[in-house]
Amino acid sequence: MRRLARDSEVRELEGLFVVEGPRLVEEAIEADLEIDEVILPEDEIDNDLITVLSQKKIQFHLVDRKIFSGLTTLRNPQAAIAAVHKHGMELDDLVEKKGLLLILSGVSDPGNCGNLIRTAEAFGASGILFHGGVDPYNPKVVRSSAGSFFRTRFSVIDEEFHAEKLFEELKKSEYSFVATSPSGGISPEEVADNSQIAVILGNEPRGLPKEIEALCDEIVTVPIENSVESLNVATAGAVVLYGIKRSRI
Repeated sequence: MRRLARDSEVRELEGLFVVEGPRLVEEAIEADLEIDEVILPEDEIDNDLITVLSQKKIQFHLVDRKIFSGLTTLRNPQAAIAAVHKHGMELDDLVEKKGLLLILSGVSDPGNCGNLIRTAEAFGASGILFHGGVDPYNPKVVRSSAGSFFRTRFSVIDEEFHAEKLFEELKKSEYSFVATSPSGGISPEEVADNSQIAVILGNEPRGLPKEIEALCDEIVTVPIENSVESLNVATAGAVVLYGIKRSRI
């Protein structure tokens, strides 16, 4: 459990990831994810969670507080930690459901990534494609998504998968591509009314590479005051998704 929480290679090898906190563990169960096991500190038993685990016949263990504190990544440990089976899907399965697709290309901060997952669910995105960047199964990503990660359809593509090839695959499903840029683009509300839109957000300090921008059909810029250089990627993503959703109502 400790290695799953801290090492993406172990998560990849085992096909598991960590969920921390009783409420998030319950949300993972409610989302019908496959729970491998749950560990709880014996001095702070969440009886409601134990009832759920018993009813669902999910394996759980009670351990000494010192042992539990050594497993969690939180400074103030919450009273549950679970190993959960990964639930991402293949790219072909992801694009079967038509709609608004969010592509995170090189987004590296787990907090931003988690917030964007939550935002995508809030504004009705059909799915998320992670192209390089932070491991979406990172515990901080999971926590920051506030449960949305369990319910969101997504696929993970290695950063070495070339952007041109990725675009070719998505064009087969008739997607148009919208890049985000700090300047020079149209407003989110002006995006062409197309049921198949892929919005692409880039790495926090660098943004999207010029070669990806060149492949896109439109460039979108969030209008802000000149005194501010740019927006945080999670904030910009929220404004863009809201603007596109609003233009469709």
